[in-house]
Amino acid sequence: MCYAYIVSRYSQLDELLVRIHIVRQRPGWRRRLIDASGSVPSLSTLRVLRAVEQREKAGLSTSVGEVAEYMAVEHSTASRTVANVVSAGLLTKTHDVEDQRRCVLTLTDAGRMALADVTERRREMVAETVADWPESDVDKLVDLLEQLVTDFERGIGS
Repeated sequence: MCYAYIVSRYSQLDELLVRIHIVRQRPGWRRRLIDASGSVPSLSTLRVLRAVEQREKAGLSTSVGEVAEYMAVEHSTASRTVANVVSAGLLTKTHDVEDQRRCVLTLTDAGRMALADVTERRREMVAETVADWPESDVDKLVDLLEQLVTDFERGIGS
C-alpha cells in the first residue's frame, strides 16, 4: 500500500476523532444532554460524577487528584469543580480513614440518579444518530472503537 495513502488515512481518522470530540462539546449537544435534567449543571460536573463512578465500578476510592487525572486538568481546577459538585449534593467528601491528608469522594443517591439520567440521555442520543444504520455496521463500529480505545489506553499507559 502506498505511504501517502496510509498517512492520508491516519490524517482522516485523526480529523474524524477530533470532529466527534468537537460536536460533543458544542452547546447544542450540551443542551440536549444536561439542560433537560436540571440536576447536572455543567459538563464539568458530569465529568466529576463519571470519574467517581468509574473508580467505584473498579472497586477503588476516589480522591480529588484522581478526578483531576481523569479530567486531564490541574488539581486546583478539579478541587474547585469537586467543591461545587459537593455543594450541589451530588457527592460527599470525607477524610480517608487510613490517610487523613486524603479526601474520599463518594456519589450520593442524588448524584447516582443524576448521572444515570444523563447517561441514559447520552445513550439515546447516540442511538438516534445511528438509528438508520444497518445493525451490522453499528456492531462493526463498536468493535473497531473498542479496539481503538484499548490501543490508545495501552499506548498512554492508563
